Amino acid sequence: MTLETKYLSRIRLRHDASVKALLPLLTGSSHESQHPGHHLVWSLFADDPNRRRDFLWREMERGVFLILSARIPVDCHNLFRIDEPKPFAPDLLSGDRLHFSLRANPVVRRRNPDSSRTAKHDVVMYALHSQTARADQRYAAIQKQGFAWLERQAEKAGFKIQTEDIKIDGYQQHNIARKGREKPMSFSTLEFDGVLEVRDPTVFLSSVVRGFGASKAYGCGLMLIRRLR
Repeated sequence: MTLETKYLSRIRLRHDASVKALLPLLTGSSHESQHPGHHLVWSLFADDPNRRRDFLWREMERGVFLILSARIPVDCHNLFRIDEPKPFAPDLLSGDRLHFSLRANPVVRRRNPDSSRTAKHDVVMYALHSQTARADQRYAAIQKQGFAWLERQAEKAGFKIQTEDIKIDGYQQHNIARKGREKPMSFSTLEFDGVLEVRDPTVFLSSVVRGFGASKAYGCGLMLIRRLR
């Protein structure tokens, strides 16, 4: 199969004293660091003010990122250590079983009752209809709605999943301040880990390159895959 060349890169913030002193400003704190991470990763690809995002990324730990991109990242500010980018070109066949890991913003689109437009909704909160649901209700919604969302992705993206092969955890809600706006941007993330079966390699790899779910600019949607041993 053919696929336009993409690169998978691991980048790490340098531990030099000059960079280390800026670490709290550069990375923020834990899972709430999506906004600083967005700017950090974008700095590696912003060679033109009119550039559109052509990469996916995920923060693996504080200051460590994996990036799937159409271009090789370039560190103009000497902030990072960049491992040698590797071409992303898995040789897959129908029936191959892969372990996968995905941090995604799973949403559903529903029409607003007072307009003809549709809006994106967090699948968990949309199912619960309440921010104050009990812990057991929220856990059940995470499992049921998370799996249903992943199953819908699988149908479109050329792979298959089984309930017993999937772990769904790590539900987080994020609020990101936006310049010039009083209301922050809000989104949620879920962590999916497990085993999938490839049905259509071409469709599957094209979907991996595009990413899954919403909020891709903020570190969501990159599916990491490896063969089962």
